[in-house]
Amino acid sequence: MNAFLHWMTANPVRAFLAAGLASMIALVALPMAAWLPAGIVVLALLASGRVVALAAAAGAAIALVWAFAPLFGAGPALAIAMVALLPSMLAAFALLGTRSLTFVFQALTVSACLLVIGIHGLLGDPQGVLMPVIADLEPMLRRTAESLSEFGIERSPEEIGAATARVAWATLGWMVLLHAFLAQCAGLWGLSRLREPGLFGREFRNLKLGRFIAWLLVATFVASLVSHRLLGHGWQVADDVLFVLAAAFLVQALAVVHGLRELQVIGFLPVVLAYVAVILVPMALVGIGFADTWVRFRERFAPRQGV
Repeated sequence: MNAFLHWMTANPVRAFLAAGLASMIALVALPMAAWLPAGIVVLALLASGRVVALAAAAGAAIALVWAFAPLFGAGPALAIAMVALLPSMLAAFALLGTRSLTFVFQALTVSACLLVIGIHGLLGDPQGVLMPVIADLEPMLRRTAESLSEFGIERSPEEIGAATARVAWATLGWMVLLHAFLAQCAGLWGLSRLREPGLFGREFRNLKLGRFIAWLLVATFVASLVSHRLLGHGWQVADDVLFVLAAAFLVQALAVVHGLRELQVIGFLPVVLAYVAVILVPMALVGIGFADTWVRFRERFAPRQGV
């Protein structure tokens, strides 16, 4: 693995080829692997500088445009490439300057919230904008409704479509945040393999969002709760921002779990259970991540110097 990391960051041509190949691999597993080509770009920047990183970004972008242009046209394909790469590149420059994964995660979280707020401000009715797209998906929605009915869940295609439109923009904000953050993790992991062993692990285990973002979560939760009580249907922008913030604190909870594992406070099994909880009871992890802002579990159990 180290030999391959050295090879693809050695010069611009190799970085170009590696990022292009990573884009083609990522296409097979979209959207979950969208971070892979951006991770190559981040690693190239951290390990070899801007020229190699720009070559990697060019290779990834060309591959993505080549793949999506036949389906959506050149303009939308270029937009997809920018969404996939630009947030990660900007975050990578911040990571290069600060060497702090915590700072970058905080900046990405705030940026994702601003993205969601901006979408609501620009579109006015974000759900309404998506309804023509939802209408085109009616056959798929009908099949989904039939599948759910087999499990005793009765939902009409219209209800499923409305629910999809309701969470679409929050999901977009979270996916931009998640993939940009995963790209930083991939790049930092690669750098730790090449030059600084243990760097990524230390940075991830110390990850925290801070009190400002914690209070922002409280404010959006209150706004969402009050709007649901008074209006009956809620305030969509507050609900969407709340979703993004809650998901970010879930990531902090995973950092807490790994930090406690490193301190030998917990064993391997609780770490496994934490990842199972991501799917089964994610709000429990959100609560742990939020509570860590004030309780500081990792600092509380860290050994004191001189003791």
